[in-house]
Amino acid sequence: MLDMGATAIRLVIAEIAVDHRVHILEEASRGVQIGRDTFSGEGVIHPRTADAAFAALEGFRKIMDGYGVSQVRAVATSAVREARNGDLFLDRVQARSGIAFEIINEAEETRLLYLAVRDSLKRHPAIKGAWTLLAEVGGGSTNITLLRYGQPIRSGVYALGAVRLRQRLDLRRFAQDLQVGLLKRVIANVIDEIRVEIPIHKVTQLVAIGGDMRLAASHIHAQEGAENAREIPRDALAAFSSEVEKLDDEGLVSRFRLPAAEADTLMPSMLIYSRLLAETAARRVIVSDGSLRSGALIDLAEPEAQVAAEDFEHQVLASAEALGHRFRFDRDHGRHVSLLATRLFDEMKDEHRLTSRERLLLQTASLLHDVGIHVSLRSHHKHSQYLLSAAQIFGLSKDETAVVANVARYHRGNLPQRSHLPYLELDQHERLLVNKLAALLRLANALDAEHLQKVRDIRLVKSEKAWVLELVPSGDVTMEQLAARARIDLFVEVFGRELIIRAVGVDA
Repeated sequence: MLDMGATAIRLVIAEIAVDHRVHILEEASRGVQIGRDTFSGEGVIHPRTADAAFAALEGFRKIMDGYGVSQVRAVATSAVREARNGDLFLDRVQARSGIAFEIINEAEETRLLYLAVRDSLKRHPAIKGAWTLLAEVGGGSTNITLLRYGQPIRSGVYALGAVRLRQRLDLRRFAQDLQVGLLKRVIANVIDEIRVEIPIHKVTQLVAIGGDMRLAASHIHAQEGAENAREIPRDALAAFSSEVEKLDDEGLVSRFRLPAAEADTLMPSMLIYSRLLAETAARRVIVSDGSLRSGALIDLAEPEAQVAAEDFEHQVLASAEALGHRFRFDRDHGRHVSLLATRLFDEMKDEHRLTSRERLLLQTASLLHDVGIHVSLRSHHKHSQYLLSAAQIFGLSKDETAVVANVARYHRGNLPQRSHLPYLELDQHERLLVNKLAALLRLANALDAEHLQKVRDIRLVKSEKAWVLELVPSGDVTMEQLAARARIDLFVEVFGRELIIRAVGVDA
């Protein structure tokens, strides 16, 4: 497992046992300051930094070859994701090292961190608490996930990284007290944004992830809590943060015997963690040993956790609903269309031959298909596609999000066409998937044409000549029948069957 972050490239070599347990064999890290380049004014990874990355990966390749590594997952996060030449840089990385790095989006980062924390604190009471916040302050961003009785219900990634703040504010120009003052002002502004989206005032348990917080725990002599987790009392963290903010970089290197790169991030990180804790009702910080790398290893050890909808269905849909609320969507309509679309999916499983993961993508697209109305009622399906393509939904990869966005795009209006650029950008398999899922969503949406949830259930009756879709009504469904008959075009095209729509017990 390789992780290319803002301040270092890290390697973990592990053995995965038959029982899916992960045994770490070796860990290595090389400081490579990609974030300093990306988060500066130019936003470009410089040749000298690229050379440092190539040298680090050459050394890692020798270690990997020595162990006979057979499976590699290599991920890059915000520092590469946001670099203007990030794709070109990774192309050169692959040419030089033979290692193909995947740029993961914020939602995938969130999912992997959640896996890591869930594993490292699996029996800790905080994980199952009523309001628990997971927070990781990285070099480029701060990743936050709100858990409700162990299930993520809100998440967000904010441009509040330790390296990003230093570079954007050009802190080295200022005296130490001015640096601290500037950082606190910026942090307060971003916390205001977080407060709007996530009710952090309700939080009673704060779980912190990341090397800076682990360093703090070792110097504060954190208390040992349940599951051998280290816990830092609220006042102890505030005192440590106050000590750190008084020291310049040289003072931090001397006081804590840190490499210069780690000293760079410690003070901004502590200010962020301290402010987050102050915003909550938590009395302590629980420090997790989890990381993006350990989450990715768990994902490799249990691949079914990645593809099975059951494991993340609740979390994905909760995140989708949170996104929908941001755009003031009609939740009842979205939920009902999702219900009808998945009923169609289940009735037709022998025809479409799709998996439970793809069923989850249909649920998500159905729930959010109308968010474009927030922009404009006119052509809102196109606005839905745009909004969803730029969204971060917990547990969905970048490619899956693109599929969801395209499925939502075709809930009304024209059928998928190669002249539609977002559709054309998908590969052949993804375009076929979009066609199948959009055919179901298009029909399900029509069955709630008046947003009154009058079609309680549906049944599909198959025959050689045609299929019959029976509607179980709770009122007059004339409008729904007319709308559905007008929207079966994609269904007929994709599945090659005529469809008769009738209400049970009503003369169609």
